[in-house]
Amino acid sequence: MEKQTTASAIISFAEKLEDSSSKFYVKLSEKYEQGREMFMAFAKESEKNKVLIKRTYLETITDAIEACFSFEDLNLQDYLVETDFKKDASYSDALKMAIKLEEKASKFYMDVAKRSESLLATIPRAFKKVAEVRNNRRLKLKNLLNSLKCN
Repeated sequence: MEKQTTASAIISFAEKLEDSSSKFYVKLSEKYEQGREMFMAFAKESEKNKVLIKRTYLETITDAIEACFSFEDLNLQDYLVETDFKKDASYSDALKMAIKLEEKASKFYMDVAKRSESLLATIPRAFKKVAEVRNNRRLKLKNLLNSLKCN
């Protein structure tokens, strides 16, 4: 039997993902001065992502879509990432955790976007937009990590 995930489960997961991401980046900004501004920007961006996804859902999802549409074979457990870091974690280790978070988040949003293409265009568009935001973060973090290795 195929695993089916409802639209509301996807939205709930996305909200939790953005909330945990925001908290993670706030913690990083408090701990690591060298990335403080970027981390705070990422935290604020996560709040905006959450609003975009939730608003798109509320504006476009009907009872018919909620009752009849499911995201088949989408296992939300595949996108979970640890966001608690050790107090003694190095800046480099924190960046690696952040990169992993962004990779999983970007993949989640792209997978949902692909699976929702048969719905109203605003739905996959919102998920693709957030996936792009998350992928851009990943690239910034990778560049930052690479610059640390070069120094």
